[in-house]
Amino acid sequence: MSATPAAPRRARIGVLMPAGKVMDHDRVVTHTYGNPEKATSLFTNIGDCFVFESSLRILDYADVQPIYAGENTVPSDAYVEKLNQLDFLFLRGSNYINTNGKWDAITALLERTKVPVMAFGIGVQTPDNSEEYVNESTKRFLQLVADRSTSIAIRGTLSQKALKSIGIDKVRIIGCPTAFRHRKPTISINRIASGDISNLGFTLRRKTHGSQTLQRYMLRTLAEQYKTRIFCAGELEEKQIFYAERGMLKDSGDVQANAIETLINENWFYGPRDPLIDLYKAQLAVFEAVQDFEAGLKEMDGVTGFRLHGNLLALANGVPALYVTYDTRTREFVQTLGIPSIDIKQMDRFSFQKAWDKADFGTFEKAYALRFKELKAFLEENGMAHRLERPVPKLVAAE
Repeated sequence: MSATPAAPRRARIGVLMPAGKVMDHDRVVTHTYGNPEKATSLFTNIGDCFVFESSLRILDYADVQPIYAGENTVPSDAYVEKLNQLDFLFLRGSNYINTNGKWDAITALLERTKVPVMAFGIGVQTPDNSEEYVNESTKRFLQLVADRSTSIAIRGTLSQKALKSIGIDKVRIIGCPTAFRHRKPTISINRIASGDISNLGFTLRRKTHGSQTLQRYMLRTLAEQYKTRIFCAGELEEKQIFYAERGMLKDSGDVQANAIETLINENWFYGPRDPLIDLYKAQLAVFEAVQDFEAGLKEMDGVTGFRLHGNLLALANGVPALYVTYDTRTREFVQTLGIPSIDIKQMDRFSFQKAWDKADFGTFEKAYALRFKELKAFLEENGMAHRLERPVPKLVAAE
């Protein structure tokens, strides 16, 4: 009697630039999870956690090791050897193709290792019409990643152009791992007419340059027509108002008063009687766990706003989302995935209802299926075991 073959060993992997804390294998929470006092004093962008958790949900692995390299420390030989025991390292998707990167310490560490290094959904962030994409530190790091991998998974064609400018051609355009967090080869968006929306989510990005008055206008007017929930990704004053309103801080009254005063001084609130203050107290939504944020979005009939990853998390769950684009990053993203959008430069006579009802989510559904195939190809050609579902074969009737 032959012995049963042993199950293949699941990969042990490392992650560069992790975001938040991993719980229960592939569930990610912020570093301030469960601690409102800390959450109101430390900015954390939960959107980065979306990408990290989604990457973990896609990959098939035994355990994951966060990788750090301080600028003023030299990792020991023992630490380097520990990294060499891993099957591969991956770089969490973000805007790492830029002219401000400080990668020298990480590059120096990786140059001492032999382990494969994969970039999983990275993108460019550069001013409009700029032809300068990276500094020397970023260039050296990305070229190491290219040398250690078969291909690099990127956000879109502008990111492809940026990498080509430094001699990197082996890329796969996937958009972002968050779109594929449920691992399905196709997606269907739940259409709804603007007149039928009851619960609308607004993804806030208050400090987006040049959009403060526009975001105020959108929030105020949308809240007059829909029950509008304001999804906060990490802004401190919003978190302070949220937790204080629920009495979850030691000095809730003082904290909330100070937060409101700060926003008045920044001209976000137009004085202490601004109706937006009452809207904040009633409708702000703050989450410290990705799956809690996701559950909140799934309660919405539709979503709009300025947060790239907040809108995408809605779409990943079949909730229609209308993007507001405002920079090369968001424009590249909606182009890659065919996401309905309105650009900040074209909002002089903006009608949410008209833009919403014209939105073509069929283009997104088709682009999703195409990018899913690219994601699968990227993972498999780089030897990254995954949990993506296989497409169901179409049945053909016998003649």
